[in-house]
Amino acid sequence: MIYFAYGANLCKAHMALWCPGSEPLMPAVLPGHRLVFRFWADIVPSAGDNVHGALYQVTKSDLVDLEEFEDCPALSEQVGIEVRSAEGLVDAVTYRMRPGYSFAPPAEEYLRLIEQGYKDWSLDPAVLPLRAET
Repeated sequence: MIYFAYGANLCKAHMALWCPGSEPLMPAVLPGHRLVFRFWADIVPSAGDNVHGALYQVTKSDLVDLEEFEDCPALSEQVGIEVRSAEGLVDAVTYRMRPGYSFAPPAEEYLRLIEQGYKDWSLDPAVLPLRAET
């Protein structure tokens, strides 16, 4: 299965700890969404915006580990998405937070993981929102 990471799991070292069977594939973009913080990174529909991230090949065991990391189903839910990559459109899964969580800035340590992920994948950090929505 293909997994789209846009938060802490962009950091290759972090992803390898949580999902040792995963294989980094390539950068990708989720169109029609934007990245926000509700303390944790989240995606929300937003016409004309894009969320930059990366694709990993994951095993069934990795998916179980991702469910734990993403605190499913209490905090988040797995969703099927279509992303753009250098190889064209790709069907993937990702996680988004359940409704009802307020916008809030991320913890510094968490933000550093995401920033490292942007470096790992050569993504432009200028697109990373560094504050919560108002």
